Amino acid sequence: MLEILERLVGFDTTSHKSNLELIDYVEDLLAGNGITSELHWNEERTKANLVATAGAGGSGERGVVWSAHTDVVPVDGQSWSADPFTLRVTESVAIGRGTADMKGFIACCLAILSRVDQDRLTTPLTLMLTYEEEVGCVGARRLVDEMRTWVGRVEGCIVGEPTGLAVVVGHKGKQNHRVTFKGEPKHAALAPLMPNPIAAAAAVIGRAQSLNETFRSEGPHDDRFDIGHSWINVGRVDGGVKPNIVPGDCVVEFEIRNVPGHECDGIATEIGRFATGGVLTDMLARSALAEVRPEQLSDTPSFAIDPAHKFVTFVREAFGTKDAPQFVPFGTEAGLIWGRAGIPTVVCGPGAITEAHTADEFVSLDQLKQCVQYLRSLPLA
Repeated sequence: MLEILERLVGFDTTSHKSNLELIDYVEDLLAGNGITSELHWNEERTKANLVATAGAGGSGERGVVWSAHTDVVPVDGQSWSADPFTLRVTESVAIGRGTADMKGFIACCLAILSRVDQDRLTTPLTLMLTYEEEVGCVGARRLVDEMRTWVGRVEGCIVGEPTGLAVVVGHKGKQNHRVTFKGEPKHAALAPLMPNPIAAAAAVIGRAQSLNETFRSEGPHDDRFDIGHSWINVGRVDGGVKPNIVPGDCVVEFEIRNVPGHECDGIATEIGRFATGGVLTDMLARSALAEVRPEQLSDTPSFAIDPAHKFVTFVREAFGTKDAPQFVPFGTEAGLIWGRAGIPTVVCGPGAITEAHTADEFVSLDQLKQCVQYLRSLPLA
């Protein structure tokens, strides 16, 4: 398994780069055990999702799906003690970009699938690998229509994000948005006559903060989360040149983190309506060239499945876990797989979310071994 992980880490699959070398490696590894892979390409054919089923015997059944993304976040600006794309193994951990998030889980799956006796499987196993999860679940989104055709032919899906092998049954959703404000750069002496994009942006930020206070006090609330309400985080503001120039533009970027049942679309619509309503009207009264342009940058749906769902019970009993199912603040592709495609899903994988995206990212060797044992314990043979 560590040899497989070494190969996986060696492929630099940072989200903006191709993942095809990794996909080719996985395809060849599975083919060596008689498992055929289907590739689903992006439009440029520079990246691909991979779907491979073992033990179906041409029936079209998908059985239990093991799902993971192949892309990793950038290492730029991080202080790594060695090459991030060369696996280092100590007595207790494996270090390298993606070891926790989530190539460690992929290595566990491949260690099993590359050797499994397909004739002994009573329930098929499907491996689903996606691209560009880190920048908005792009690859998984392109698979939703395909996954919908599996309903009735699939037991459920395990998304192997790093949960410390805890079984997770819910997480918040996330959307990233940008609002661009445009006016006319002029001498500051004319400021009372001109639209000010920074002031307009400030008004929209104020509206977002007002909504936050409403979410805090009125909800909706979901006490299963440590922070049990939705929130808008204004994370970037960029505008203006100098104090003696009326700014010509300003850009605001914000992220919405929503509890299940309080979907991002309505929150974003409210902010967009405010920005393109009274704020834009006020700007246009000063210049016909004024613009306000909201746009959505990414969307990761929230996820929640009944902890008593039969697939959740199936996984927990197979893994032998007695801990209660968990709810987490970070997002995964589970919101698409369950919420959009209708496939029962849990999130469970080796590694700690606190190690994901960090310099000298690592995964515990004990958790990798335990993950393989967990996956093998599923009553499939």
